[in-house]
Amino acid sequence: MRGYSHSVQFEQRESTGPRAITDSLNLKRAPVLQTSTACKSGLAFLELASGHEDVGTTEPVRDDAFLIALQLQPCPDFDLYADGRLIRPREFDAGAVAIFDLRANLAIDRRDPFHAVDLYIPRKSLDALAEDANAPVIDELRHEPGKALQDPIARHLLLSIRPALAAPVQASELFVDHLAMALATHVAHTYGGMRARSDAKSGALAHWQERRAKELLAANLTGGITLADLAKACELSIRHFTRAFRESTGMSPHGWLLQLRIEKAKRLLKSSHRMLADIALECGFADQSHFTRVFQRAAGLSPGAWQRMHRR
Repeated sequence: MRGYSHSVQFEQRESTGPRAITDSLNLKRAPVLQTSTACKSGLAFLELASGHEDVGTTEPVRDDAFLIALQLQPCPDFDLYADGRLIRPREFDAGAVAIFDLRANLAIDRRDPFHAVDLYIPRKSLDALAEDANAPVIDELRHEPGKALQDPIARHLLLSIRPALAAPVQASELFVDHLAMALATHVAHTYGGMRARSDAKSGALAHWQERRAKELLAANLTGGITLADLAKACELSIRHFTRAFRESTGMSPHGWLLQLRIEKAKRLLKSSHRMLADIALECGFADQSHFTRVFQRAAGLSPGAWQRMHRR
């Protein structure tokens, strides 16, 4: 790899996540804005600033994640270590954007103050973006380690989060989620080469829609969710959602729900000694009779007979 000159041994940090980064820089009070649980992405924004008194070598950080950093002021004098090997940073001017691969056990030797606003992107978030786009998994973000670059889109998106980082209590979760997803999507396209495959089934649900619908059905085994609720969550009309769900799964939403109920019932029949009536109710059936009819139609045996054959 270009730029390496010698190596230094560093111990690997065990902690991960955005707070591991602020801790390694001894900036424990640095503002962090995590995306909400509804976003389910693990993305987070950070603002990192140090003065002349904070010079020295940071503790190394290893994480299955990337950091996208916008330089808010020039930072010409520091060394970057990746797995103990020295990289000479270049072009870290105000307004430049840098990509840091945290899988490389990164550490920084600081001799100048710095100020940056960053997006923390776990690789699992890139996997989710690729899945939603029906694209191949993203293993790498294309960049030259230690070299900052000019990216106006990333720069403006990162600048727009600064007011929220300054007043995190007042920050809108929806705004933070949308901004994080927009920037992560831009990074995945620009540096991860994310492109949708052409093998998506015509008329089917997008991956995020199928995942969302199945999550909602699994959370409502009793059937306490309507087609209107499912369609709204997928941002489709009821008619379009119903057709697309069948195209994606080969069955109706109700059929998929019944299959979930049967799967859960089989797990309980194998592992517990509960009454069939109790299992029926926990799996969302109206009563034991309903449970027996649906189970026998699906499994070819009554629940009792199936349990005797499969009891652990």
